[in-house]
Amino acid sequence: MPHPHWMLVEVGAGDGRLMEQMIKGLKEKGIGRDELMCCLVETSPYHRRLQERRLEGAPYPLRWADRLSDLPGGMPAVVVSNELLDAFPVHRIERRKGALREIYVTRRDGRFFETDGPLSTGALEDYVHRFGLRLEEGQQAEVNLDARDWMRELGQWLEKGFVITVDYGGETAEVAGPGRPRGTLRCFSRHRVHGNPYRAPGEEDLTSDVNFEALRAWGEEAGLKPLLYTTQGDWLVRSGILDYLEDHQNPDPFSEVARRNRAVRQLILPGGMGDVFKVLIQWKGEGHPTLRGMNKNEAG
Repeated sequence: MPHPHWMLVEVGAGDGRLMEQMIKGLKEKGIGRDELMCCLVETSPYHRRLQERRLEGAPYPLRWADRLSDLPGGMPAVVVSNELLDAFPVHRIERRKGALREIYVTRRDGRFFETDGPLSTGALEDYVHRFGLRLEEGQQAEVNLDARDWMRELGQWLEKGFVITVDYGGETAEVAGPGRPRGTLRCFSRHRVHGNPYRAPGEEDLTSDVNFEALRAWGEEAGLKPLLYTTQGDWLVRSGILDYLEDHQNPDPFSEVARRNRAVRQLILPGGMGDVFKVLIQWKGEGHPTLRGMNKNEAG
């Protein structure tokens, strides 16, 4: 049996919907079965079962792993993550009486409370200085050191290929600037957002914005060269998503064409998902690949 030329790896693939769509697109582009292996890095047995059902009958070989390092190395790969890093645990820091303090959680009488104390690791102060955080008195911010470790893991495992990170966030000034006095930590429950992580611990999703400036710096240290950093809307337009828009005369707002047109617009319109979500593409290997619609001055 011929050995695949590339691996497509999705980390934190949820119910497998994105992998399903990537596979569909690759098949439409004429990528043959012998050219590609599709891998899903997933620790949740529940999500694995969903993925297996959704991807049953896929036209490419499939493989699952608990960790990236469990996959075979040495083969060129494209590693994709979508809303993965925002769910990583974070350290929360605050400037109090002119000093940096860390926010800890304690429990008393069956309830959770916050308390402050010295920074738990010198890496937090290093982060503040390196990325120029200028926290005002009483201002809070999150520091995602697990994202730093993830970049290191990627750099160690990947010998040649691309890393595509899609998530919400921005530069340091956007995620930890004066406009973010309470940081970006928030909770999602039944499609509603609130800022109290102790309201229903373990039953709600906790997320925080990703610092893409830090990702680029940590990635370069790990041997991952930045190719492109832009908004989701810009990236999708460069990639040809407008080709999926169709003129139609059907007045039914629930027709297939109308629903697809709405979905495309939702993904790219400024002021919404098109701006909130960012895309970082990094590369490891020789030379400098050219991405569609990108000139060499846009890689920073």
